[in-house]
Amino acid sequence: MDEITEAEIAQITFYLAKDGVTFDSIIEDIESLDGRPGIRKEIFEVDGTQCKFIYFETHSVRKNPPWLDFVNEKVDATSPFTFADTSRSPNGMLLIKTGERLFAAVFGRSAPSCLNKKMLEPDFGIKTAMNMCGNEEIRQTRTQSNAITPTHIDRQASRPSDTFVFGLSEAEDLRYISAHIKGQKNTTLQGRDNLTVKVIGEEKLTWDRLINQCQVFLERFSARDYIALFPNYRNFQPASEEDTNALDAILLETLKAKDYSKLDLCIPEFLSAEEYGFSFTNKPKKENKVFSFLSPSQLAEFFPVSAELTIERLQKRRIFAYSPAEDRILSYMSWTIYDCLVYEYAFGDSYFVLSSGRWTKVDPEFHKSIVDFMRHKVREADAEVWCRDIDISDHDAKQNTEANFNNRVVELRPDSILFDRAKLRIGTGKKDKEFCDVLDLNEDGRIRIINVKKYKDASSINYLFSQAKFYCEAFLNDDVFLTEIRTHIDSSNSKSKGEYLAYIKPEIEDNHGRDYTLCLWLLYNRTEAKPDKNDIPLISQYELKLMHDHLRRICKFQEIIIRFIPVTITRYTQSKKNRST
Repeated sequence: MDEITEAEIAQITFYLAKDGVTFDSIIEDIESLDGRPGIRKEIFEVDGTQCKFIYFETHSVRKNPPWLDFVNEKVDATSPFTFADTSRSPNGMLLIKTGERLFAAVFGRSAPSCLNKKMLEPDFGIKTAMNMCGNEEIRQTRTQSNAITPTHIDRQASRPSDTFVFGLSEAEDLRYISAHIKGQKNTTLQGRDNLTVKVIGEEKLTWDRLINQCQVFLERFSARDYIALFPNYRNFQPASEEDTNALDAILLETLKAKDYSKLDLCIPEFLSAEEYGFSFTNKPKKENKVFSFLSPSQLAEFFPVSAELTIERLQKRRIFAYSPAEDRILSYMSWTIYDCLVYEYAFGDSYFVLSSGRWTKVDPEFHKSIVDFMRHKVREADAEVWCRDIDISDHDAKQNTEANFNNRVVELRPDSILFDRAKLRIGTGKKDKEFCDVLDLNEDGRIRIINVKKYKDASSINYLFSQAKFYCEAFLNDDVFLTEIRTHIDSSNSKSKGEYLAYIKPEIEDNHGRDYTLCLWLLYNRTEAKPDKNDIPLISQYELKLMHDHLRRICKFQEIIIRFIPVTITRYTQSKKNRST
């Protein structure tokens, strides 16, 4: 008699459901799933563990690829090349009830999209992998850098290595890892919200091992080993469902009370204020009210009755970008109001941040380090009298622009040099860099590198800090950029350009950060209360810390000074009908 071989599998991907989720509630749309081709469901047990398997198929029709249509343009029109194919693909979801928790293993391309994402534990994969693998047998990482343009960075080692080899910096947030389980070199774990298990050799997953492994994953997901092992990850953790619900309720009460002191409304990505306005509507025929900038107080106009304010409506209603150049609302550029809200709140002994539609809990030690940094390291000075109350309104464009402020600064200080909108090159890159907004030779003989941004939201402030770090570092290290800066000075109308050129030496090695003062000027509406450094959003304080530490410790800048500058701002509101596209 032939020996019966036990079925086994070498690769499988798991999701972990939140507490209380059932076989039915984990599915996004049961009715739609039941209408899929080949749908079949089976419930069974494995050693007392209840399981449910859902199978369905997807059918797709493939036609000419673009390159074939391209070729057909030149061949005999009566006999073009044609391709047509219909394919079927299997998909499956294996739901496993481990104790009171539910795991979902997915197979096939379409299976993950059938799961209700709100019912799944965020960061299940990366937390479990960090706790089970440690930081010594890592194969791959994916991080997001905090820079002018957030950059996703993939690193892969030729053999399993520790985190030191990967060179992760404090400025990067860890988003994904792939690593060997401690003591099991044939088993690799990888993921972020899901966890993929890969096994080589003879230790593939049988049914018994699969069920036992789920129990181990559940236990290790709750561990906190990763806090010491992966400092790049621990700073911002997803808030629990209970905390999220409580914080959402507090957010609604704050909005209904029209208390906007700790609240901001901004697009969750950087957009140039000069290039876009914003609207809460996108009516094709009726007029849409367009605002030159966003403010949380505008919500009261679109939710006049406080009872209309609900989290569900905030998550459905959208904010649209308006293009003055095209004179129309851009339907393809929109964000939910909830995703545009930024709110920070101390809840119990914990500190939470709402940003990009997600509540995160700030690590207590990390929060304390930022508070201490702002208190002891950041130098704030009063605005100089001569640059106060400058009108930055552009009535023709109906915008309030930093360019108007910078132009006026150069008029008031004719020896200074305007770099705003200068077209400079760094290395072999495009000729589209600025260096700073204004370069100023101060009365004490030191050159001030002045960077200006409107004080309006975390994205804008983050951009200011990232931009200052990026350009100052390039100034001290890039020969091409240094030459471009000196050429720009030489072509300026400043009567003191000779003094600037004598101060900024032509050779990189002769310029030192200690000889320059970096000034960060934040413009605020003079009719409102003056902010101070502690009012800067926590996310931006973190960005400031990264910039400050790098420029002081690495680039050796002697002084970095923040000033809040009162300016005259006009609130522009327009009514626009959409132009047909």
